Amino acid sequence: MITKVFISFHRVLGTLLSILFVMWFLSGMVMMYHTYPSIDRQQELANSEAIGEGSMPDIGAVSVLHDGRIADITLERKAGQNIMRIGTDDGELAVDAASGNTISRLDSSSLHTIASAWSKAHPVLKDTLNEIDVWLIGAMPFNEYPVYHYTFDDGKGTELYLSSRTGRALQLTDSESRMWAWLGAIPHWIYITKLRATGRQPWTDTVLWLSGIGIVMTLTGIVVGIRSTVMARRRKKITPYAKSLFRWHHVFGLCFGLFVLTWIFSGFMSLADAPQAIWRTHTQRSAKDICSDSISLDKFTLDYKKIVAGGDIKRLSFTEIGGMPFYHVWTADDEYLVAADDTTARKTTLTADDCRKIVSHTHSGKADISVELMNTYDNYYVSQKRPLPLPVYKVSVSDADRSTYYINPTNGNASYYNTNKRAGKWMYTGLHALNTPYFAEHQHLRRAILWVLLVGGTIVSATGLVMGAKYLNRLRRRMMR
Repeated sequence: MITKVFISFHRVLGTLLSILFVMWFLSGMVMMYHTYPSIDRQQELANSEAIGEGSMPDIGAVSVLHDGRIADITLERKAGQNIMRIGTDDGELAVDAASGNTISRLDSSSLHTIASAWSKAHPVLKDTLNEIDVWLIGAMPFNEYPVYHYTFDDGKGTELYLSSRTGRALQLTDSESRMWAWLGAIPHWIYITKLRATGRQPWTDTVLWLSGIGIVMTLTGIVVGIRSTVMARRRKKITPYAKSLFRWHHVFGLCFGLFVLTWIFSGFMSLADAPQAIWRTHTQRSAKDICSDSISLDKFTLDYKKIVAGGDIKRLSFTEIGGMPFYHVWTADDEYLVAADDTTARKTTLTADDCRKIVSHTHSGKADISVELMNTYDNYYVSQKRPLPLPVYKVSVSDADRSTYYINPTNGNASYYNTNKRAGKWMYTGLHALNTPYFAEHQHLRRAILWVLLVGGTIVSATGLVMGAKYLNRLRRRMMR
């Protein structure tokens, strides 16, 4: 009786989901080489204007621009205008650094000037968007409307999306990146515009339900496959099925069923947290916690205008890391910190003592802290997409969550792991992309293994798809009798 239930579950769910599994495996092959297009920080800075040396407020006068709590301040230049973006309790306030006047939106002329920096070709306004489209899904532009959509006659089909609120480039695509996205990331991630029209949750729920049902389908298939193998071995056969399609599905299911299970499970875990019942989080923390949620401008004794005058600065932020004031500085090809309480404008490199102080400040000095300078990757500070910067400080905290911070000594950027996040890392990127230090150093081996697994998973799913189609055809004939 139980066996018949498992067979029925696997047949029905397989009929419904096999086409989705085939799509996931085939698009996964594409995504080993091409993913969803996006603008990285370096690309954005390369096409940004350098901050001008025009009139800007002194540090003491900055607080006059906003009399409430200031979380952070960022200075940048858009369309020939120095703009200060002040993070407040009510959101971000943008002001003209020269006049102090509030800027709510950039006009079309300014946005056209910004767009011109992204290509040698002339930008043409294609559309003004007040709702999401498929290329804006990753940017989550809900506070950026209207979004200005430009095209460039450069022979590459380049298209650019700009926020009218900040002038920030939200997306840049060309004909090639769009083609690969349609073959890879868009179907793989089920990037359906309607699901993301109002936010992330409807899409998240849909993917979790589909992958969750897929887990049940795969588990029942493994049980049925093992049972069929046991039956066949009693008759000294490899498989009990006579029909070639069933035999292929059974044999490849035995070989790759566990991989199919881990693949769909890790896809589920890309949007879910590790179970709190097993890996409990005692205190909610993130890497952002090392930065204060408000800054005290009286700590910034070094005049930021000295930094701006000293080079081709694309962006400058006021921030407090572990209670210490810093200017976070970006140029076209560099990112670094400047101590804001120093007497001279010079790059600052965080020391082990600085990192200990930063994390101690975050944890209120209540835990033992150890600091290690890492020159190689470990299981949690590693990426298959692009090499992460080294060296990095690994700061371990002896709290209930076994908190660990990885802090870049050059720019203060950090990542955070606790017991729950470490488990989640293995359940998602560890299983889904073989994201380990070994495979990061042996990319050809990693891709070869993934190719074998993805081809095997595709065959299992494709044979299941054909079997499901034939099953539906049989049902249709019965209904027509």
